[in-house]
Order: sequence, then C-alpha cells, then structure tokens
Amino acid sequence: MLHSLLFVAAALELPVHPTHLLVKPRAERTAAEVSGAELRARALLVREVRALGWRVLEVAPERLAAARDELLASGAFEHVDFDHAKRLAYTPNDPYWPGMWHATKIRANVAWDTSLGSSSVVVAVMDTGLETSHPDLAANVWANPGEIANNGLDDDANGYVDDVHGYDFAYGDSTPDDQYGHGTACAGLVAAVQDNAIGVTGVAPLARLAGVKAALDSGYFYDSANVPALVYCADMGFDVVSMSFYSDQVTAAERDAIDYCWANGVLPIAAAGNDASVFPFYPGAYERVLCVAATSYDDSMSWFSDHGTWVDVASPGEGLSTVTVGGGYTTGFAGTSGATPQVAGLAALLFGAVPGSTNASVRAAIEDSAVPLVQAPYGWISRYGRIDCASALARLQAGGGSPVVPRLDFVAPCAGRSKPVLAGSPAPHRPTLSFFGRGFEAPGIVRALQRGIELPLLAQTRERVDAKLAFDLQGKLELELNGSSVGSIRWDPIAGFAYAPSDADTTGGGSPVALGGFAELHRRDGNVFTCTRRDDNSIYVRAAIRAVDVTALTKLQLEFVRSYTATTGTETISLYDWSTASYPYGSFVAVATTGVSSGSTLAHTFPIANPARFFDDEGTAYVVLQTTGAGATGKLSADCLRLIVE
Repeated sequence: MLHSLLFVAAALELPVHPTHLLVKPRAERTAAEVSGAELRARALLVREVRALGWRVLEVAPERLAAARDELLASGAFEHVDFDHAKRLAYTPNDPYWPGMWHATKIRANVAWDTSLGSSSVVVAVMDTGLETSHPDLAANVWANPGEIANNGLDDDANGYVDDVHGYDFAYGDSTPDDQYGHGTACAGLVAAVQDNAIGVTGVAPLARLAGVKAALDSGYFYDSANVPALVYCADMGFDVVSMSFYSDQVTAAERDAIDYCWANGVLPIAAAGNDASVFPFYPGAYERVLCVAATSYDDSMSWFSDHGTWVDVASPGEGLSTVTVGGGYTTGFAGTSGATPQVAGLAALLFGAVPGSTNASVRAAIEDSAVPLVQAPYGWISRYGRIDCASALARLQAGGGSPVVPRLDFVAPCAGRSKPVLAGSPAPHRPTLSFFGRGFEAPGIVRALQRGIELPLLAQTRERVDAKLAFDLQGKLELELNGSSVGSIRWDPIAGFAYAPSDADTTGGGSPVALGGFAELHRRDGNVFTCTRRDDNSIYVRAAIRAVDVTALTKLQLEFVRSYTATTGTETISLYDWSTASYPYGSFVAVATTGVSSGSTLAHTFPIANPARFFDDEGTAYVVLQTTGAGATGKLSADCLRLIVE
C-alpha cells in the first residue's frame, strides 16, 4: 500500500490513479467468482469498503486500461471504475483584506447572541489534514472517546488503530497531519476558538473538529481514499462533513458513500468549484450534498465561482480570515474552498442550538433562510441564495417559517412522444417526467397538469417532482403548487424525447454577455438566448444538459435553431466525450460544423454517432459552441437547442 501511494505522488497530473481500480461485485456472484476474476486480471485487493460493497484493486500501471476491460468482461462486477482525482477548491487572493468581513456579512455575530452551538456537534473536515496543535484550534479538536492514544490498538473496534482525532485515509495511518495547509485553513472557518484573546473565530465556535485526511500531501484527492473516509464519517456519527474539493467526474462509489452519509444522519457540504462555469462538478452536484458557491464583499458572485441551478447556496469566498499551519493566520484565504466551511460551520451551529435536528431540517433551514441573489447576466447565482446565520437559526428554532417562493428551473424531458405500441408487443421505455426547481416539498400539494388534466405523481421532494409521462402529451404542461402555477412549458409531440440546457453561459476576454437558459432554449417560440462576441472575434457558449434518461438510448440528434448578427464564419458544436477521460483531461468532439452568415435563421438537426459516450452517469452532457468571424457587434440569438434521444 505504501509503495503504491508513493508511486502515485509522482504522477499527480494524471486525471486517474495510475494503479487503482474501484470495483463493485454483482450481488449474485460468489466470493470465489469475484476473486477468480481479479486474479485473472492480475489485480490485487488493497482495500475493501464493506459497508458499500466496493473494493479497491491495484494493478500494474501499464495494465490499468486492460485490467479494467478484463474485469468488465468477466461479468462478475456491477461497476469497474478508474480511481478519479479531485482538485482543491482554493483560489489565492492578494492583497489581504483586514478583518473578518465575511462573519458579519453572513450575520454569524447576530446568531451568536442567541447560541454559540454545542461541543457535542462534530464536523469532519475532509481535506488535506488538520493541525491539531494550532493554538486557535486545539481546544476544539475532537477526541475519540473510544480510543486510547498511541497504544497501537483499535480500542473501539472500528477498523482504525489510534484514530484519536480522526484518520489519514490517504496514507493509511492514524495521524491526519496537514502538510499542504488547506484543511487547517478550512477548519478555522468552521470552528476556530472564540474569546481566547488570539486570532480568529469560526462560525461554530463550540463545535468539535475531526481531521479526516483524504488528500495526498500534494493536494490531490482520490476516490479510493474519499469513499472509506465518507463511510468513516457516517459510522463515527459525525454531524457534518465539509468537503472543499471538486471534480467533474461522477463516481458510482463516491455517490454510494454520499448516500450512506445522508442515510446515517450526516449533512454533506461541498464546494461548487472555481472554474467560473455552469458545468456541474462533484461531489457538490449530487442530490444529497449541500453545494456552495462563492460571493464577494458586495454579494456579487466571485469571479471564479461555479454557478447554476445545480448549486444550492452561496457564502463569502474572498479575503477570508482564518488559521494557517505552523500556528499562523491569514486574511487572504479564498475560493469556494473558503465559502464551504462557513456553511459547514452554520450547519454545526444549528445542530448544536436545536438538539435533535436532522440533516434534512438543518439543510432546509439554511436554504430557506438564504438571502436571494440575482445578478445579471448570470441570473440566480445559486438555487436559494447567500447564507444568513441568524435567519437560519431563527427558522430552525421556530420549527420552520414562511415557505420560500417556489420556482421552476427546468423540465426533463421537455418534448417528445412514445411510439405506438402494437398489440402483443412490449411497451417502449418512457422516461420519467421531472420538474426541477425549489419550494416543492410536502405538505405543499403539487400537481403536474397536461392541458388541465392531472398526471400521476411518482415522487415529490423540495427540489424535484417526478410524474408519469403520458403517451399523448402535448400542449401546455404546468406545475402547480397549492392551486397556484409555479411554471409551465409548451410540450411539442416530436419523435423521441428532447432535453434542453438547464444552464448556459459564456467566458473569455472582452466581457462577453450570455442571457437566458432553459426557458429560452427548450423550444422554438421566438424567445431567444443571446450571446455577444469575445475579443478574439468569436462567439463562445457553454451549456449543461442534465437529467437525460439514456436507458434505451440508440439514436441521438442535436436540434439547433439560431441566427447571427454581424457574424460570417464557421460554427462548431462539440460535446464532451466522457470515454476519453474526466473533464478537462479528455476531449470535446465536434459533432457539427456549419458555415454561418448574418441575418437568416438557421435550423438544423444533426445526427450524433456513438451517443452513449457523451453522457456521464448522472445523465449530463457538456455542450460547447464556438463561432468564428464575429464583428464588433457580433451576436448569437438561439431559439432552440436540445438533444433528442431515441
């Protein structure tokens, strides 16, 4: 194991671990069949996460891809995945800003007048480690009551020897030391000691901090450490896990571990990431994770922050005052890395102030009390807004409050029809009709209406309503809450099923502006999405198409209706190919190239070959459009952009 980890440290630029695979055996396979398949693939078992049924295998680096193919072909495994890396969500910020402006911005000081929380609440800082001796942290470092320090025994029989203050899952030892420094800085924002006449204070000044080291000392996280670390957090009964790292890659094992945490009462909180993009990143974009964007001093979105309908809340992410390794301090910590532990601190404060609270009730209080932030041209920076500690505490103590204003963000699918069924033939696959937004939870009475006729509901949560898709759906499709319309779309009965972007944006020099999203792109109706040119004389658009049901995918087309102003050049539309590697290590593949000119409306439906490679395990596709030859007033006006699945 040690040799393997030392080898990894020399290859950190790879998007995946060079010698590890994560596998999940099929339930019906015997242990002999599983071990036999591993032996034939020349794979060695190095770690087993029994709570989830996942195994970490080690193979020779030159056999990584071949071993994965052999294990898949054996039929013994439900999943065989590469061991993907995650990046820290830290963004350096200079010059330093004096003072803890961020604590007053989120009204932590007002909340402290009511409660400082409780020492019974434990926050796992799952990061690069924790400097347990820091004078502004030491009094709040968690001590495992079932473990005797340095006796070389697993006193509490949890599988980890001497895990007194946490555990190092990256190197497999009991000391979650922080060589990199990132985790310690995050911990200070959660629960640095208050009223000790030194340094800074955390949002939850009485909470306890567990050091759950999952990153190598160079700052990279691998799933083979993240997954058992998350299971540890759940099994140890921690209340909150703060994760200031991100990756685009969906990992089935990580998703299982997140769900395990939630099922065991843990509230997982994660950074949205620092790529200034609407593309979803993980673990933040998982349903069970409270995802955090970053804001600036004036409540505008931080220039680096990821954003979109997949992000839940925001918190200050620039010029943050916190601790550093070596007993020091900084007033310049930044990034969604810094925004996330403040939300984790708020969660800890709430758990402590209202004993018996659940992860669901604490999350709802944080979200529903957030200050709404709408900023042109981005629109909603996050689904709910910027956190407000005092309002969240008051809401939880009162057992709730006024419901948030419900909002419909997007519908998936947004058009289509099933093929007629011949007598005696099996019914074709029909996707679930899903409405995404906020404010949908019970006891609110939700109805999905097709031209006034109610569709059968399949599921209802705070942010999603699932309904049974009718065979003859067409015309007005509406979501209603307590008798009032939340939103509606016009459903086109086209062949197959169509999915439109939940979010779209632009980036580049010259301050290009993109306006619009799902409402403008889901059908051709004259309501257009617009994007202005960059200073390299091109028009550039990124779009995320989410929640695509690819269960029965055999054919994929891209429908695009648009016009250009002051532009004569070449338009290229590309999709990200997940089979090449996790983003951005892999490749976008051009699926359509068209010459364009100003004035006329262009309407195309492009066939896409080998379509399965363009979707991740969550059914998300990344789309990029780039058009050359844009003049000084160059602009794209898009009336419809959608993927059609058959």
